[in-house]
Amino acid sequence: MLNNGVPFGNMKRVNRAVWALTVILMMVLGLVLAGCSGSSDGADGKEESIYSKIVAIAKKGRSLADVKDELKDAGFSSSDYEVKNDTDKMVLRASNWVVQSVEDEDKPVINVRKASDIAQEEEAKKVAEKKKAAEEAAAKKAAEEAAAKKAAEEEAARKAAEEQAAAQAEAQRQAEEAARQAQQQQQAQQNVHYANCSEVRAAGAAPLYQGQPGYNGKLDRDHDGVACE
Repeated sequence: MLNNGVPFGNMKRVNRAVWALTVILMMVLGLVLAGCSGSSDGADGKEESIYSKIVAIAKKGRSLADVKDELKDAGFSSSDYEVKNDTDKMVLRASNWVVQSVEDEDKPVINVRKASDIAQEEEAKKVAEKKKAAEEAAAKKAAEEAAAKKAAEEEAARKAAEEQAAAQAEAQRQAEEAARQAQQQQQAQQNVHYANCSEVRAAGAAPLYQGQPGYNGKLDRDHDGVACE
């Protein structure tokens, strides 16, 4: 049977060939795309691997000379990385420089600082710390001395107040005692009475002095404070 003048059997063979060719073309295209993608990933992986290896070697605090030697032993050349410093000066002697960090730019960058600058900075830091510690110690000592002085003053004031209170209490006690004695003497004088000096002499109380029990101005003829002389 014919289809537009082409035998039906031949038509089937043409379709199969076209299908097979299409499949082949799709497989080739897939391989090409996969190859491109793999090549790009491979490049990224390679760059990441280089950076990681350099970071592992160029650790902070290491001498740049040691780092360069180790990088060389690991198969790296000076073109695989770049060295920068904080002064923008040329790094002439690697042994004088110390690694600070590694940055990942177009290619790994090893940032360094001069060892002498780091030493001076650390020394200045130590001096500042010592100065601060000395100032803090002096301030602490001054505060302790001030607190001790204040405590001593407060203690002295407390003792003075106690002594004053004790003195006032003693003065009051003495005043009360004097008043009591005076009252007793007054009562004694009121209770003792002599009609004349004969009774005074008979009682063995002569002479009587002013303030003594039984003293009476009537018995003191010359009013000199002594009766029945």
